[in-house]
Amino acid sequence: MSRRMLFMLKLGALQYAILKTVLSVLSIILWTNGNFDLSDLEITGTAIWINPFIGVLTITSLWPVGITFMNTKGLLRHLRMVPKYAMYQLVLVLSQLQTSIINILALDGTIACSPPFSSQARGSMLSQQMMIMEMFIITLVTRCLYRRTYDSSSEEQVNTHNGNVALKAASEEHDV
Repeated sequence: MSRRMLFMLKLGALQYAILKTVLSVLSIILWTNGNFDLSDLEITGTAIWINPFIGVLTITSLWPVGITFMNTKGLLRHLRMVPKYAMYQLVLVLSQLQTSIINILALDGTIACSPPFSSQARGSMLSQQMMIMEMFIITLVTRCLYRRTYDSSSEEQVNTHNGNVALKAASEEHDV
């Protein structure tokens, strides 16, 4: 993997954080002007364009992280990176896409209203309650994954192997 490719992968993962912030600020500005309404699901409404674009950004940001993971998985095998990476992806998908899907369903009226809550308020409450339970469970699982102790003798063997691989990679750089 070349330095340029690594830079592009880092930029691909960083684009989500930057563009999500810019779109959130833009949504706030449009909302104060009265142009941004979450319940406006017509093709001319701004919410129907901004929210799906944020969903696309979320999925697009997973792609460079996945490529980086696939290239480093072999070198970091002794650290058991696969479940840690799976937890990372699960948090990103649950925190962004699940909330967006529930909000769209609430705006459409699919989630029924029950007095005193409207459909949107009930969808928001449902999303937040689910998020609390999911993140609690993910926190427990992730804590177990990161608190795991590793055998030091196998680490020394792997570090020797990684040093040989690093020397070989440094001598001949290749693109992915």
